[in-house]
Amino acid sequence: MTLGVVLTLGAVTGGRGQELSSSVTPGTGSLIDGFVLPAVPENWADLPFKLTASQTTSYNSNINSFPVSGAPAGTLLGDFTTTSNFGFSTKANIENQQVFLDATFGVIRYLHNVQDNSTVYSLNAGVDWNVTSRCSGTLGVSINKSPGELAEQVGTGVNFTTTTGFNETGRCAVSNGYSFLFNSGLTTSTNSDVINSLNDSRTTLISAGIEYAQGASTLTALASISDESFTGRNASSALLGLDSNTDFHSFTLAYSRQINPNLSVNGSIGLVGVTSGFSLELPRTLLPIYSVGANWAFTPKLSLNVSASRSISPPTTVVANAQTSENAAVSLTYQMTPKLTVSAGGSVGYSTSSFTATTPEISPFFVDTQRNYSLSTGLTYTMTPFLSAALNATYSERVSTGLITPQDVVTVSLNYRPY
Repeated sequence: MTLGVVLTLGAVTGGRGQELSSSVTPGTGSLIDGFVLPAVPENWADLPFKLTASQTTSYNSNINSFPVSGAPAGTLLGDFTTTSNFGFSTKANIENQQVFLDATFGVIRYLHNVQDNSTVYSLNAGVDWNVTSRCSGTLGVSINKSPGELAEQVGTGVNFTTTTGFNETGRCAVSNGYSFLFNSGLTTSTNSDVINSLNDSRTTLISAGIEYAQGASTLTALASISDESFTGRNASSALLGLDSNTDFHSFTLAYSRQINPNLSVNGSIGLVGVTSGFSLELPRTLLPIYSVGANWAFTPKLSLNVSASRSISPPTTVVANAQTSENAAVSLTYQMTPKLTVSAGGSVGYSTSSFTATTPEISPFFVDTQRNYSLSTGLTYTMTPFLSAALNATYSERVSTGLITPQDVVTVSLNYRPY
């Protein structure tokens, strides 16, 4: 059904992908004296809303993330999945404010592991606000449910993560390129898998800082405190050194610069400390974090993106009070023709538990450290400005205490996304 919708919408757009059906013309007649029918928009861009649709079929060689020689006897490792997504977005101006809504709903179906069939969704709604000409920001709510990838979870099995959030970001310009920044938010995260549910959390964030922008350069100093309440833990978790509440205190200095139209760089350095329970006092131990990145367009057709980072954050790939992650990634994109794009990339990551008194061993396939490797390649064909098809292949590998978990994923997709 989704495939039919995508192809139908794509066909309506025609070769240029902008015209509505030629049989649709602006209304000029009247049903009642003095009442004129409203004109129908002649282009998709004139509509007050946008519709999107996509159909994806994937084959995963290790759908339940079992390590080599670790799957129960008779277990079917590989499986096909189909994902159908439908999206709706709109925005409207009310005086000096802009209200927006962006929603997507989809279904995931497994060929054999039908017990894992599920719905997925994403909703973002809120307002881009302005107060005078100096202060602006965004106030919004979000709800999201999506399947976890191999490098985003612990243990085995299919895991779906559901997050809800209420977030605010703001900026007030002062003078001479200086601006005050203030952000806050409340986010909850839950996992469907039992092991991953030990990282279920409710996060309260408050941050403030100052930004200096001059020409193509931006320098930002930010201080934040994040209170992490682990809602999936109980008294027995304390025996493993797992706290039910931790606070993250971070101080960062970030810099970005657009050197020329083809080259941009960014980087940040900072310190992060973790305390057990809420506290406004400075943690005794502060560990360094950093990030660097660059995007370089060698030619109009070939571009390179590289990044490296070290972070301390709430745990996702290990079960702990916090995790330290080191990641490096590189990707290349080549525009072979105006319609055909080829991409390739790779990444390596290392995660370890931090600020945890003991080493939790909760599953025979999980300890407190993980290494993740990934290689990917893709081919995208743009049929019209609205309609595109893609073929992607990814090899991922998770390594922990001698256990190797490989995974091959091949995906074919058809996407309808208007401007």
